[in-house]
Amino acid sequence: MIEKIVYRLGQIGYDVSNDERSLIASEIDKTEAFIKSSCNVMEIRGELENVLIERVCGNFLFMIKNSGRFSGVDNDGFVKEILEGDVKVVFDENSVLSQEQRIDKIIDYLMGYGEDIIISKRCVCW
Repeated sequence: MIEKIVYRLGQIGYDVSNDERSLIASEIDKTEAFIKSSCNVMEIRGELENVLIERVCGNFLFMIKNSGRFSGVDNDGFVKEILEGDVKVVFDENSVLSQEQRIDKIIDYLMGYGEDIIISKRCVCW
């Protein structure tokens, strides 16, 4: 599971160091317990596994950012315009959001990912 999360963080643009793997493992345990208790299931599979991966990534980035060890996600240079004839690419340098606000939006998205899936997978406890 850790490898899937490290891969997903790499897709987002964050390179995980070996020291951070223990923090990821603790976030997996915490998030897995939350999802299991919310859905009243014994194991996580299918769609809930994707929810687990996204939420662990969000919780991990939140912890790293708030601890002051966050070097940032490489999200500079969002493409604003592409023109194919004579190839013109314009990057959005005057974005309304600062880099920290963009990172916060990514973290918020990841931490709240799949709430509807969790709700739909809930089982009734008798």
